[in-house]
Amino acid sequence: MQTRKLYLLGGNTSQEEANIHFAKAAGGENARIALLIVYREGWEAFLPRYTNHWIAQGVRENNISVIVPNEKGELDLAKAAEIVSDATGIFIGGGHSETYYSLYTKEPFKQLLRGKYAAGTPLAGNSAGALLMPKTVLLSPHDTDNQQAWSGSGLGILQNQLISVHFSQWQDEPNLISGLHHLNIPIGYGIDEDACLFLENEKPVNVFGSEQVKRIEKGTL
Repeated sequence: MQTRKLYLLGGNTSQEEANIHFAKAAGGENARIALLIVYREGWEAFLPRYTNHWIAQGVRENNISVIVPNEKGELDLAKAAEIVSDATGIFIGGGHSETYYSLYTKEPFKQLLRGKYAAGTPLAGNSAGALLMPKTVLLSPHDTDNQQAWSGSGLGILQNQLISVHFSQWQDEPNLISGLHHLNIPIGYGIDEDACLFLENEKPVNVFGSEQVKRIEKGTL
C-alpha cells in the first residue's frame, strides 16, 4: 500500500525544506505537479514562490501545470480534472480562502483529490490550501470578508481535526479553541507561517521550517 503524504504549510509558500520534500515525494525529475490557485491580477508573477524549489529538485517547468480560473472566476473543469488526474503531486495554493473554498472543495475536485491522495499522490496546501484538507474547514475572523469565524464541509482528507494557519501571526489560538468546542472536534493544529506540518497516513511525523506547530486537544482545555 502506498504511504499517503500530506503537507500543511502555514502561510509562507516558499518554505525550502517543505517544498524540497514535496518535490522529491512527487517524483523529482519525473514529477508532474498540479498547482491549484485562484485568480488575482498578475498571478503569473507569484508562480516562482511555488515553483523555484521544485525546479531546483529537477522538476521540469513544463511538467508544472497551473489550474487557475479566469478573471470572472470561471474554470475549465474538464481540463482541470485532466491535469489533476495525471499529476504525481498536487499543491493547493494560498490567497483568498473563501474563494479557494468555493472552487476546490466542490466536485469534481473533492472526489478527484481524495482519490489521488488515497492512491499515494502527495498532497500539499499552503494557508488557504491547508485549511481545505479537514472534513470540517474552520476560517479565522482574520480570514473572512465579514471578519467573522466560519466553518463548512471540507475535502475530508483529515478526520476529527481542525487546522489553523498564520497561527502565531494572527494570534489565532482563541479561534481554534472555540472551534474545537463549538464543532465538537477533538484535535486542532495551529501552524505558524514559516512552519509545515507533515503527515503520513494522516499521522503527524515531522514539522519543517523555522517556526512552530501547536497541537491542541479539546479534552485538555
